[in-house]
Amino acid sequence: RRYCKFAVSEYRIPIAPHLLFPQFMSELDERDIALHMDYVLVTKCVEMWVFGEITEGMAHEIDIAEKRNMPIRYFDTNCKESYRN
Repeated sequence: RRYCKFAVSEYRIPIAPHLLFPQFMSELDERDIALHMDYVLVTKCVEMWVFGEITEGMAHEIDIAEKRNMPIRYFDTNCKESYRN
């Protein structure tokens, strides 16, 4: 939620499936559906922001963004931008 608040402070609209989907979906039973919906959401974005340590789910989203030649910005846990290749 803190990262979403930071994005809003930078005049961006945050999309955070990890905050939304668990409210009404089961990680055990509906993971494939959630991953598909996540893919669709990523394709609607013009830029990706990555915060903190990269999880398996985040790596999947990053792969999608890279394949779409989407700009990707990396931030540490304090919302300071860092640069990765």
